[in-house]
Amino acid sequence: MSAIAGRVESSGFERLLAEPTAAALWTLQKTLLTIGGEPAARARAVAREFHACLRALESKSSSRRASRLGAVLGSAAVGSVSLPDLLRSQDIALEELLRSTLPAVLEIGSAISSAQAWEVEAQLIYDQFAWVLYQELWDVSAAAVPDLSADERRARIDQVLDPLLDPTVPDADRGALLVDVFRSVLAARVLPLLG
Repeated sequence: MSAIAGRVESSGFERLLAEPTAAALWTLQKTLLTIGGEPAARARAVAREFHACLRALESKSSSRRASRLGAVLGSAAVGSVSLPDLLRSQDIALEELLRSTLPAVLEIGSAISSAQAWEVEAQLIYDQFAWVLYQELWDVSAAAVPDLSADERRARIDQVLDPLLDPTVPDADRGALLVDVFRSVLAARVLPLLG
């Protein structure tokens, strides 16, 4: 085993491919910096984007949980504000009842809008990283199968990445696909370093 391959292996590269984490990518990029050269620079670029991807997915997941919790709390607030008013509705004029429940209805609208905004942000993450991966897959494919026509290369890459851009594909499936494609591209970029 070459010294470079030994450094890559000692950075936990196999473990990284099995269970990618932002911390493992951070360690790999430090190792790749010590190697230098064009192949290491390409691998570092993919590692950097993969790190950003994992951080974005982590952030998106936290944001989604917070958004859902906000919607639940907002709905609970509506119940706590309007239920007592409804119980006293025999003694309160209709105008007073509407005035007291309007803030609660607005809270529900706010929670729904927040959840919709989260969905837009999630789609942007997939769009951003599909852009990066398209070029990487093109370059890796061109090096591995140079005789493939541009149309055939495009069709094969589209087949892999189109589900990332399809909002009807469940979010969990798109997230898993995104990580899997990054894992494959990183392996392809590190392979030349392993000799």
